Order: sequence, then structure tokens, then C-alpha cells
Amino acid sequence: MPALSSTVKNTHYAKFATTSRLIACLVSEALVKAVYVPGNEASGVKGLCLLLRPQKTTITGLDDILAIVPLKGIPILDGSSFLVQGIKCANIILVDGWDMMPHIYSPLSAPGTLESTVSTPLSSVANAEATTEALLDGFDAVQLWTKFATDFGVNEKLMQLISQELESSMLYQAHAYNHPKMLPTLESSTVEWEQVILEGHATHPMHKARKSFAPMAPLHPEETNLETPKIRLLAIPKDNMQLRGDFETLSEPLVTIMLNKSTCEGNDEENATTLREKWADHVLMPVHELQVINVQQLFPKAYVFPEANHITVQSLTSIRSVAVPELFPGMSLKLCLGIKVSSALRTITPYSTYFGPGFSTGVVPHLTYDAKVLTIERELASAVYIHDDTDIAKHCSCVLREAVEYDEDNEDTIVPCAALVEKIQRPDTDITLVKHVWNLDTDEKRVEFLDRYIDLALQAFLPPALKNGVAFEAHGQNTLARFDKKTGLLKGFVIRDFGGIKVHRETLIKTAGVDIDVLPDSCVVAETPDEVFKLLYHTLIHSHLQRLIRVLDLHYDGRGWAMVRKHLTRLVPQDHYMWKNFMQDEKVPGKCMVRMKIEELYRDYIYSPVPNVIQYRPSSLVL
Repeated sequence: MPALSSTVKNTHYAKFATTSRLIACLVSEALVKAVYVPGNEASGVKGLCLLLRPQKTTITGLDDILAIVPLKGIPILDGSSFLVQGIKCANIILVDGWDMMPHIYSPLSAPGTLESTVSTPLSSVANAEATTEALLDGFDAVQLWTKFATDFGVNEKLMQLISQELESSMLYQAHAYNHPKMLPTLESSTVEWEQVILEGHATHPMHKARKSFAPMAPLHPEETNLETPKIRLLAIPKDNMQLRGDFETLSEPLVTIMLNKSTCEGNDEENATTLREKWADHVLMPVHELQVINVQQLFPKAYVFPEANHITVQSLTSIRSVAVPELFPGMSLKLCLGIKVSSALRTITPYSTYFGPGFSTGVVPHLTYDAKVLTIERELASAVYIHDDTDIAKHCSCVLREAVEYDEDNEDTIVPCAALVEKIQRPDTDITLVKHVWNLDTDEKRVEFLDRYIDLALQAFLPPALKNGVAFEAHGQNTLARFDKKTGLLKGFVIRDFGGIKVHRETLIKTAGVDIDVLPDSCVVAETPDEVFKLLYHTLIHSHLQRLIRVLDLHYDGRGWAMVRKHLTRLVPQDHYMWKNFMQDEKVPGKCMVRMKIEELYRDYIYSPVPNVIQYRPSSLVL
């Protein structure tokens, strides 16, 4: 592949990061047909992924092709084989960004067949004569989406909205590449680990998007501080607020510090005591500085304290959750933020504010799990504005959550699992933080690390699901790994955030003797046990363990998945329904990121059959 100049490298890789994720979704969700063209050893390219345009099932020329991607690893194929212009090919059913080389080619309008129009960098792979004018490198996500959406019949308004989110994703990705962080160590704080997320979600096309909506001003990475934002203070009449848990008592230490800022600003008549008396019939609640303008527009009864009463906090991986360990030890704040981060508006619905504290006190103590391996961070209290329209109420809410990583007596290195699989703050490398910090420079070290990780992760998250019908959202953002600070040995996991869990109520009642307390239409209710499995598979297996297996170079030879099967065999009874789901089914329901965007869904999910990666074996790749 041609070398990139330093001036365009980060922009090129930012385009690739977002576009490769879009391609992965289009393929896994069966929105387009993808064809694998095998390469040859001399080319240095394992093969090509030919992405066909919607409704196309055969290739007669470049006009049938949406994009061409050279591959450094073989994707998951369906086992069939067929000829494309004399070349033996196969159908791709799952392709990952880590399978791809950082070049995505767009076919230009040109006469002739595929054989006569493949560009020079790819001709040796496709065994074709080439003209360099036929393909254009650097095809980006907006261009790809626009071409696909036009063919697919997406309406113009939605097409433009999704284009804006993809553009935002590429913009913020380039910014992350241009502003690398210091690499963390075992001595680094959890906040430092939270903020080294370079690329984020491994398969979501809007993995880096930060899309604002009026009345909030457009966001730009050079002008908006999302890592160390200010939080402001609101006063809202108590009659207008629904509180769960002892919100006012738990938030008091932080609110007092904010109120006392009035005295620090020279107003000697106002301090925490006098201001509390003045606002005695109000709930005092912190709010993200970017959310203030939405509060002012939507909630005229809310009083916003002067900016002098702010404190500066540190954002966590999710951006809307923040911590200030020196002022609020052992706790974190989940704040509503009316911007789209990835594809979701990062507000907090009344469903979540109601559910979390009740689940924490009424259900968590009764769950089946090993507290030595799994720490469940309870949501202790919450506040949300009372409004008939939940889409409005969710803009004024807050959750107070335990954060053991910020306990004053914490002696572990506690790391968001998503950070482990991030690259070392540069795009043009396969070295990740887990390899770098844990010095996993040999195959033996990587195997030992992964085997222990899989064992403890399954020990942590399987029992509540198997026994109680409760699946935590155990992806890399919500899950933290606890390591011994001196040795780096993995000790266990921490799980946070209950907004997206699934609970099969009949199973919970039967096994734990308790039920969940939810608002009507809450999305945490699993109507069938299969919904519990779907969430656990998507978050723990597909989104979490697969990433680690891939970055530790234990995917293509199948050894990482053999470890998963080994530990599942030990932990899952063969007469349990999850045995069939995990260990026998060749296909499992995969969450559809792009289909959900097209259908404009968030709280309701769409699933499509995808390969069960637990059953991945290298032999399945033979054409």
C-alpha cells in the first residue's frame, strides 16, 4: 500500500476507523452482500472484501460494487464457494475492522469488467490488469452511507442526519489521533484510564460521534471541553421532582462545596447554610454545563445558580458520567447530556432513574454471584423532573452511583475494560494498551493472560444470568477490571450502570424471592429467557471478549475461542437453555446498529442472525 504523508495520515485513518465500522455493520446486518476474494502470499494481502450495492447479488462490473477493502485477516465466511470472473470466492457473513487494511476503495464510473478496472495496489490480489483511475482510496463513511442509503431508499431527512453523525465521528476521531494522551501504567488512576479511549466502540459507525441539537450550539473538538467539564447547580421545586433513594443526603457534600463558592466569590452573606435555607423547598441537583441551555428552555421552574457555583470534574468513558474523587470519594455522577454520543442521546430517562436505586437495594443483595470476583456498583439515589412526556423529563435528571475505584482505601488498579483493547494512542499500529502495559510480548504471556481473563469474566457474569435470569450489560464501557497494582494480576471485575440490563422476572422471583420495581414499558424487562441470553452474548461475548481475543492475536487460529468453550463447558449446565445458545447454535441474534438507525430506534432493539463466534474454528474458513 502507498505510504501516507504525515499531513494526511490522521485524517485518512479517522475516515477508515469510522468507515470500516460502517462496513462491518452493513455486512453483519445483511443489508448488503459481501464477497471474499482470496489473495496470494506474495501480495501481502490476505484477500479482498467486495461490498455489493443493495439488492445486488452478483458482480458483472464495478457498477455493482459499493466498496472494496483489502484484508489482513480472513473474515468469517458461510462455507459456500462460487466463481466471480474465474476467481473462487465465498460469502462473507462477518467482517471486523481488525480484519481490514486501512484502505477503502470506491469504484469510479468506468466502462469494462472488474478484471480490467481493479487499481494497481490490488491487481496482484485479484489477478487483474489495472488502471489506476478505476478506484479511489480513502472512501469515507459519509460517501459510503450516502451511496448505500440512496440505493436502499432511506428518506432524505434521515439520510442527512445520519451523515452528520458519521461526519462528527470522523471529526472527533481525527482530533483524538491529533491529541494523543500519555500512556497509562499500573500506577495510573482510573480516571486516567477512562480518558485514554482512542477509538471507542469497535463496531458502531458512530463510535466517536458527539452530535448536538438546538438550542445547544454545534460542538467542535477544538472548542468544547468534554474531558474536564464544569458541573453547575440547579434548584428545582420539590413538587416537580421524583427522588429515589436518599438523594439529598448523599449529594449534600458535593452540593455544599458548590454552594460555598458564593462566599469564595466575595458574597459573604451567602454560604451553604443560608442558601439551603433560601432554597429549602427545592431539590438542589448538579447538571452538566452543556445541558444548562436545554434545562433553561424546557424547565422554566428550574433556577440555575451562577457560574461561580460550579466545580470542575473529570468525565469517564461515557462522557456523561463524571467523577471528582478528591471532593466526592467513592462516588460518581451520571448526568444527562443532550448530545448524541455514538447513536444515543445521552440523557437519563425516568425509566432508568426509577429502576436503578430500587434494583440496587431490593435485588442486588439477593443475586447469585461471587463478591470476590464481581463487584456490583449500586445506584444509590436519583432525581428526575416530573413531566408527562418522558422525552422531556429525561433532560433533567441525575444518578448517584457507587464507585469503588474512587474509594479512599482502594489499593487496586481498576481499568475500564474498553481501555485495555485501545491502541497505544496512535492509529497506525496493532499494539494495544493491554499488550504494552502488561508486557504481553510473547505468545505464552498472551495465552496465560487471556485464559485467566475469560475464566474470571465468565465466573463474574454467568451466575446471575444462569441462576437468576439477570444479564448485566457487560461490555467494555460498563465493565472495569481489577488488577493487583504491583503484579498486574487480574483479581476480578466491577460492573456499573443498570440502564440497559435485562431481567426475566419469573426466573428472578423463583430463584431469589424478589421482583424488580419498574415503570410500565421499561426496557429492562425480558419477556423471555432468550432476551437475557441475547444481551449477555452481545455485551460480554461479542463486544467484550471478542475484542480482547482479537487484539491478543488469538482469534484467527481459534485458540481464544477454544478457551471460551473450555470455560463455558465447566460453568454452564448442559440442561440449561444457555448451553444450546452458547455451545450449539451456529447463529445467534446480533444487535443491528444501522437497521436501528434507519428505523430510528434506541430503546427498542432489532436483531439479525450472526455467526456465533464462540463456535469459531479456523477450519470454517477453508473455501
